[in-house]
Amino acid sequence: MKAVVKSRPEPGVEVKDVPVPRVAEDEVLIKVKAAAICGSDLGIYKYTPAYSGMRLPVVMGHEFAGEIVETGKLVERYAAGDRVLSESVKACGGCGFCRMGMSNLCDGSTLFGIHADGGFAEYVAVPHKLLHRIPPGMSYEEAALVEPLSNAVHFVNDITPFRSRDLVVVQGCGPIGLFSAQLFRLGGAKVVISGLGVDGVRLGIAEKLGFEAVNIDGVDLVKHVMDLTGGKGADVAFVAVGAPPAVKQAMSLVKKRGAITVVGIFGSDVPVDMTRLVRRELTVMGAYDAKPVNFPTSISLISEGKVNVRDVLTHRFSLDDAEEAFRVALDRTGGKVEFTP
Repeated sequence: MKAVVKSRPEPGVEVKDVPVPRVAEDEVLIKVKAAAICGSDLGIYKYTPAYSGMRLPVVMGHEFAGEIVETGKLVERYAAGDRVLSESVKACGGCGFCRMGMSNLCDGSTLFGIHADGGFAEYVAVPHKLLHRIPPGMSYEEAALVEPLSNAVHFVNDITPFRSRDLVVVQGCGPIGLFSAQLFRLGGAKVVISGLGVDGVRLGIAEKLGFEAVNIDGVDLVKHVMDLTGGKGADVAFVAVGAPPAVKQAMSLVKKRGAITVVGIFGSDVPVDMTRLVRRELTVMGAYDAKPVNFPTSISLISEGKVNVRDVLTHRFSLDDAEEAFRVALDRTGGKVEFTP
């Protein structure tokens, strides 16, 4: 089968012919219908230090959906022909975090596309316990975006302390920023989304979704927020980009006792003004991946039209065009980019 493979510890990917996976007793074989490029896939493409511990070679991709074509003998709830999507984390199931339903923090976990072969391929093998059914009326393209939306649900609803009528500044207008902004708005917050000049397409998507979009190459974001709040500052800064200057900016634009949630993955150490944090009594939180319980929530949000993922998806490519797909994602000339094997 055809697959997008990370083979070497250097920038780039390869399209290769690899064997179709053999399913274990507790697995199903999925014919992939749609698979989306994540921000972490861009870090893998560039082979930043954050991904130096990944398995090589590996088939990339952890946001995917498709149709079951084969089941292992221990699989009972699923059958060939079922439309499914998958969680991205293969957790141990027995540690304290797993028992609390927080498999995203499992120390023994592996992730598709990093430690185990993923969904940028014609077929992928998945443990049946990670599957969720795709409801009628939801396309495979939308279903492949349940995983990143589930991340956003965890980041916003589980981690970030915000209230109705709070001002939330979402720094970064990539897919996670755009999904999270919609969730903050559902919670009653006023939302401002920021990006750079290179993010013109994505800032345009933000405006199409009904948000105020600020190009910080032309506008001083901190001053803009202070003007909006009479000098008080935003209630929440949500750092949805792995750029060190965004963290410094977040600490300048939130109010005293404000909250900062950081979800970007950084390629280097980030300096933090601890004196400012102390004197303003700021709260800084990290948020990572998604919990299993976030997936049904995300499926419902898309099915009920409460979160718009369709307008965030801008490009579709075949597996053969992997380099072009990654170039669009890296250059930020689109929103979400998917493969349709």
